[in-house]
Amino acid sequence: LKQQGPEVPPTDLPFSSSAMARMADRLVLLLVAAAWQSSVASDAHCQAGYGYAPNSSTCAQCGAGTWSGGGSTECTRCVPGTWSTVAGAGSQSTCTKCSVGTWSSQEGSPTPDSCQKCPAGTWGGAEGLGSLEQCMKCSAGTWSSELGATDDSVCSACPAGTWNGVTGSNNRTHCIDCSPGTWSSTLGASAQSSCKACTAGTWSVAWGAVAESTCQECRVGTYQPAVGQANVSVCIPCAPGKYSALTGVDSCVA
Repeated sequence: LKQQGPEVPPTDLPFSSSAMARMADRLVLLLVAAAWQSSVASDAHCQAGYGYAPNSSTCAQCGAGTWSGGGSTECTRCVPGTWSTVAGAGSQSTCTKCSVGTWSSQEGSPTPDSCQKCPAGTWGGAEGLGSLEQCMKCSAGTWSSELGATDDSVCSACPAGTWNGVTGSNNRTHCIDCSPGTWSSTLGASAQSSCKACTAGTWSVAWGAVAESTCQECRVGTYQPAVGQANVSVCIPCAPGKYSALTGVDSCVA
């Protein structure tokens, strides 16, 4: 009989010890890679109050005037009309609105000093105005010299005898006097048409007249056929053969 040697176990079977070792090594590598990827994914977003520093992927505390709610890489600026002195803010609620009568167009303001008063001739009736245009203008026929006004009660009516067709006026001088030969008793007039003409047979040199009584009548023996006249020289003597026995007439009779 032929003598047989010791049997050598095969090395390439699926469940050999060497194959299992290689599989175990691969599994460890896969687990390590998965853990690394998970770590990278979790670092891709910062916690509340933090965002990526400029030109960096490192999370840094949000500065005053900005905020981050977490799960983001950026700090968001407070919108125009608001401000915040809080560093590391985790909510937009930290952005405080500019007070009534003020406005700010600045994004990310770290101080209330960015809130400017609505200029004279205007008023701001709400908090958080984000532009100068949101300050409401005093209406035509009115004016105001007050800064930071909060309602239109500061807008004063132009006095009788004057008018103003411009909105947002900031000075009484913007109220224009009715011209000679006219008058007006209206407060807050917004058009020159509010100035009424002196009637035919009368005249007036007064600027800003507030009553028809300022219109002077042409004397006896003269007449004046036009309205709104500004000088006594417009009173015309009656022609020969005609007369006027009354003052303030618009024609002479034969």
